[in-house]
Amino acid sequence: MDRLIFYHHPQAENFSLKYSSASVAEILSQREQSDDSTKLIGYPFETPVYVLYEGDSEIESAQDIDFDQEWLSDRIRDLPRAGQVVAFRLVELLEAAVDVRDEDEFRLYKEFEPQKIQQALDHVCWGAPLPNVAGEVMSNLILRHSLPNANHRTGIAMLQFCIESVEPDFEMPRTHVNDDTWREWVNPYIVDSKRLITVRRNNLRFKQLEDLDVDLVERKDGIQIRVAEFELDMHWRDALSMYAEQHESHCTDFAQAVLERAERDDLLDRQGPTKQEFITYLENGLVERDFREMF
Repeated sequence: MDRLIFYHHPQAENFSLKYSSASVAEILSQREQSDDSTKLIGYPFETPVYVLYEGDSEIESAQDIDFDQEWLSDRIRDLPRAGQVVAFRLVELLEAAVDVRDEDEFRLYKEFEPQKIQQALDHVCWGAPLPNVAGEVMSNLILRHSLPNANHRTGIAMLQFCIESVEPDFEMPRTHVNDDTWREWVNPYIVDSKRLITVRRNNLRFKQLEDLDVDLVERKDGIQIRVAEFELDMHWRDALSMYAEQHESHCTDFAQAVLERAERDDLLDRQGPTKQEFITYLENGLVERDFREMF
């Protein structure tokens, strides 16, 4: 039977894996050195494994979201214009997602970090083939994880807007959660994306688990990561770079799949937008759009 541990604490999903050991004394020592709130779990394998989880003591509810104009303006004031526009649209998308979905599904796990939006835009090869630009926009927004939740859903929306910025009449295939289309092809892309970004941030912790003969790590939503399937033995900076490249490739494949399912093969070789073209579309091309229809 596979030896499985949880990435998020089963009773407190805002606590995530920080350290693991076969030694009770070592895990307690690590806990004493931590400045954050912690929880411990001992997994009763034949050779027990002890896991230290760290996290915030509270998770806010989506009911607490109040991204009013003044609040948002204060946080994006120092961003370049492009970052401000994307931040504004991302917050609108998040609010639309909360309106449509059960608020319990949109608990706020972290602070809004708008400065990371500009970092994402700076890592896109603007003007490359459309699937590459759209995939890189989606990937880099997900990797920077600027929103307190819904980064994948809003990333897919931004991929759609990127395509629309060069083809305004583009009709996006259904990517709505909880319908057959989602389960058939969208969700597998998101599940693999979440595996990649989790390994990317935790290669050394997962290598520690592999050395303790752990087979599987399970994160929220029942997503399982088989540690032997990933290259883990490297410096954390190398892991960040390598798995970011893999994630970009993964999202580019998704962008290509979107175009093919929309029967728009003519767009596969179309040049993607420049940054300015994308930002102009976000400012002027979405004024009357009801974002709730996207969720």
